[in-house]
Amino acid sequence: MMAATTAERTVMIRILPNVLSAAELQAVRELLPQVRFSDGRITNPDSTIKQNLQAPQDDPANQRIALIARDALMRYGELRVFAQPRTMARTTVVRYEPGMNYGWHVDEALFPSTPPIRSDLSCTVFLNDPSEYDGGELTIQLGAQELSYKLEPGSAILYPSTTIHRVTPVTRGVRVAAITWLQSWVADSNCRELLVQLEEARALAASGGDRQRLQVLLESLRTNLFRMWADT
Repeated sequence: MMAATTAERTVMIRILPNVLSAAELQAVRELLPQVRFSDGRITNPDSTIKQNLQAPQDDPANQRIALIARDALMRYGELRVFAQPRTMARTTVVRYEPGMNYGWHVDEALFPSTPPIRSDLSCTVFLNDPSEYDGGELTIQLGAQELSYKLEPGSAILYPSTTIHRVTPVTRGVRVAAITWLQSWVADSNCRELLVQLEEARALAASGGDRQRLQVLLESLRTNLFRMWADT
């Protein structure tokens, strides 16, 4: 598992390698030529920064890809620990051709499903090899920092929907990805991080693993719970 940087841990960014199995990725590749892409602004007609193509929700090939991606994500252990997922929006396949990009933006807070889904976490599953295109990085803004991601096919990135992010212009080839959003059982990201630390500490205690890391986790849990509960 790829180690998270300090900045990534601060905003709860997680790289999820190999979310899709080889068989699932092959099935998705066979379905992609059948997707009837349309202008991505169909879901945001007033946008002046969104320049991409996306699959209509009722497109049969997109629906099959969405089901594959959903099943793969929901069985991924680290996602369940990290996100505590309550609901996942239907996955949508997006396509970026040369000159296309999605400028700096923040994802919608609520999606008009029944019932509505609050976007706590955004997720991008990369579907084609990064050597097939130039540009097209998912870039997340953290104050003065910018973290850029361009992952192997079948891998995903999970990050808070509150972050400002963009997809940089594609200058060669085609970028294809599947995007979705999750509502967590635990709305507060700080509380979710404590649960992640608690799960890591539990696993270390059960296995007799790195005692120094276990001590750091316990100190973090105690200090941050005290900070959260202290009556000042």
